[in-house]
Amino acid sequence: MSDTTNISPMTSEATESPQGMQQKQFIGQRPVSWLFGLTYLLANLAGNSVLLPVIIFLVPYQVNLLDPTDHVTSLALVQSIGAIFALLATPLAGAISDRTRARFGKRRLWLFVHMLCACMALLLLRFAPTIFLIVVGWSLLQFFGGALLTVLQAIIPDRVPLNQRGFISALVGLAIPFAAVLGGLLIAVIFRRNYLAAYYPLSAALILSILLCLLVYHEEMTLDQPPSSFRLKTFLARFLVNPRKHPDFAWAFVTRLLLFLAYFAVATYIQYYIKDGLHYEQLFPGKKVLDGTLAVQSIETLLILICSFGAGWLSDRLGRRKPFVIAAAFLVMLALLTPVWLPTWSGVQLFAALLGAGYGAYLAVDTALITQVLPSAADYGRDLGLINLALSIPLIVSPLLGGLLINSLGYSGLFIAGAGIALLSALMVLPIKSVR
Repeated sequence: MSDTTNISPMTSEATESPQGMQQKQFIGQRPVSWLFGLTYLLANLAGNSVLLPVIIFLVPYQVNLLDPTDHVTSLALVQSIGAIFALLATPLAGAISDRTRARFGKRRLWLFVHMLCACMALLLLRFAPTIFLIVVGWSLLQFFGGALLTVLQAIIPDRVPLNQRGFISALVGLAIPFAAVLGGLLIAVIFRRNYLAAYYPLSAALILSILLCLLVYHEEMTLDQPPSSFRLKTFLARFLVNPRKHPDFAWAFVTRLLLFLAYFAVATYIQYYIKDGLHYEQLFPGKKVLDGTLAVQSIETLLILICSFGAGWLSDRLGRRKPFVIAAAFLVMLALLTPVWLPTWSGVQLFAALLGAGYGAYLAVDTALITQVLPSAADYGRDLGLINLALSIPLIVSPLLGGLLINSLGYSGLFIAGAGIALLSALMVLPIKSVR
C-alpha cells in the first residue's frame, strides 16, 4: 500500500501569510497512513543511526586508540570540522531538492543519492588508520547524512496535515535516541570483540530503510513544473530570511540553536565524563566505559520514548506548542545541573532520565512548532535546511566550547554552562506570536 501525495496548489507567498498557506495546505492534505508512519520512522532511525552511534561510540573509540594522550582535543577537532560540513549540507540539500524536477518527485531522488554517499563515507571511516582520515570520513558522513535527514524532514510540511504533525514529529524525535541506543547495543554487545565491524550493519540498515521509504512514499511528478532559470546570486540570496518580516521563524531558530548547543556541549563528552569524571571502570570492575555509556543512553531513550509521544499527542490534542517547548527546555536545564549536585553514578542515571524527558518532549513539539512558522510554502526544503543550521552550528561550536570548559573549569563547569544556555532557550520561546 503506497502513500500518494495529494496537495492542492499553493498561492504566492507575496499575497498570503505563512499561517494562511499552512491552513490551505492542511485542507489539501489527506491523513497519512500507518505504513507511511512506520517507514518514515525507520528511515529516520537509520539516518540517525549512521551519525549518532558513530560519533557517540565508534569515533571516540577510534580517536582514543590513535591518540590516547590528547583524545579530548582530537575529538573536538574531528567533531568541529565535521560539523562545518553539516552546516553546508542542510541548507544546500533542502534548496536543491526544492528546485529538483524529476519523474519520481523532488525528494525521492536525493534520498537515494545521499544514502549511497553516506554508505561510502561509513566504509571510509571503517578503515581510517589516522586522525586525518577520521576527520575526512566523518566530514563526508556529516555532509551526506545531514543532507539525507534534511530531505526526510522536508516531507513533513510537504505531506503531513497539521493535526498529525505532532505525532509524526514525535517519530522523528524518537528516532534520535533510539538510534543511539540500538546502535550502542549493536556496537557494545553484538560486536563487543570487534567494534569497528558494526559499520557494516549500519550501512545495510540505511540502504534497506531508505529503499522501503521510497517504495511507500510517492510524490507527484514535477517535470511539468520547471524551476526558474538558475543564477548563482539569486540562488544564494534565497538563503537570506529577513527576521523582521519573519520574526517567529527567527525566534524559533534561536531557541533551537541554544537548546542544541546546551545538549551537545555535554553529550559530546559524556563518554569521557563516565571514564574520567566518574572512573566507571573502577566503580564497576569488569565493566567497560562503553557499558556505562550504553546504560546512560538506554535510560535517556526510555524517557524520550514516553515523553516524546506523550508531549506530541497532548500538543496535537490541545493545539498548543509553546508551553511544551518551554517546559521541555527547563527539564533539560535541571538535567544538566544534576551531575553537579549529585556527582555519582546514581546522579548520572537521574541526569539521563531528566534529560530524556526534556529532550524527548522538546524534539517532538519544537519540530511541530517549526513547521508552523516556515516563511514560504514554496521553499519548505530551503527553510528547513536553514532551521537545521540551528543544529549544525552547535555541532561546530559545542565540541570546542565543551573542550574549553572541561580543560579550564572541569566537568562541573561544563554542566553549569549547559544549564544556563538551556534556560536562555526556554526564554526565547516567549516572543513567538503566531503559534500558541
